Amino acid sequence: MSDSPSTQALPAGAARPDAAARLLAGAVRLLPPGRRDWGAAMRAELDALTEPDERRRFAIGCVAAVGSRPAVWRRIGYALLPAAVVAYVLLWSASIDWAPRRWGVVAFAAVLAVVAELGVVGPLGPVARGGAARFTRACGYLLVGVLAVEVDFAIAHKDNNDLAGVPVLSTVLAVYLAATLAVTRRRAEATSRSLLIGLAAGTTAAAAWVVAVVLAPPIPPGPGFATAIVGAGMAAAVLLVPRRTPMTALRAALIAGTTAALLIFNAVVLLGSFGPAELIPSLAPHALTPADQLANSRIELVDPYLWLLLLGCLVAVAQWVAARAPASPAEPTSATPTSAVATPPANTTTHEPT
Repeated sequence: MSDSPSTQALPAGAARPDAAARLLAGAVRLLPPGRRDWGAAMRAELDALTEPDERRRFAIGCVAAVGSRPAVWRRIGYALLPAAVVAYVLLWSASIDWAPRRWGVVAFAAVLAVVAELGVVGPLGPVARGGAARFTRACGYLLVGVLAVEVDFAIAHKDNNDLAGVPVLSTVLAVYLAATLAVTRRRAEATSRSLLIGLAAGTTAAAAWVVAVVLAPPIPPGPGFATAIVGAGMAAAVLLVPRRTPMTALRAALIAGTTAALLIFNAVVLLGSFGPAELIPSLAPHALTPADQLANSRIELVDPYLWLLLLGCLVAVAQWVAARAPASPAEPTSATPTSAVATPPANTTTHEPT
């Protein structure tokens, strides 16, 4: 049985990896996947050294070399960013008097931070090399992040002690984020075409909903019209993908569904909070004054659209599952550079047997 690079050729009398081996192993983990062979070479060279001082000097030099790579510092920054966000929320929420509300706000942010961390150093990462995957992941972070800020702000300023929606919303948004990370990770089978078509179709569908409600106010009091728009966006994504790649079409449709659902729900929250009065349906006719009717209707408008958010969450689960299915051999995945696709030699002569 062969030993691993971190345990073979250790100094005499050492039963476990020494400090130099552990130091170098930790530094190698920070290297991007494309430079892991360099890290393995450094560890193999360390294993060939037997003197403790020589091993220590070599390990320190390797750590300095690893630390000189900009990609390593980017990786460290990405890994620390979710923790920094939670730390900021912890400080920002210090002014909340009721402890359960404050820790509900912090827990909500912490759940999403854990999922984001899994996309950097966990099973949902790293992001694929293609530009389409990076752009899709950035859009997912933006959409979920904006909605998370809105939800955390709403929880912090609730005028009652009902916190039952905190675990539900944190789970729903965590599923959305995890699905985006899963479909854009390096081991995913999604193609660049499915990612971009899905984003475009979902964004177009959400824009069509916004245009429709602005030109023909008020905003519908229920999610029926929005659900139909989401379905139309998913269908459009399927039509835009060549028929010969059914899995690409499925993934594009699912990405369009999650994108449209998140965008429309965000639009409802923003328009319901800051939109002109003519966009707000009358949902509280028994309020004492017109101002009270408008204020209460703004609050009540968002609740029915939580069903749209839940529907999009189910689509996100399907997107997560579809990210693991084999890709069509007709085109490379988002993790495969175009230059890596095999092409036949230019001047190949075929010899037939005589």
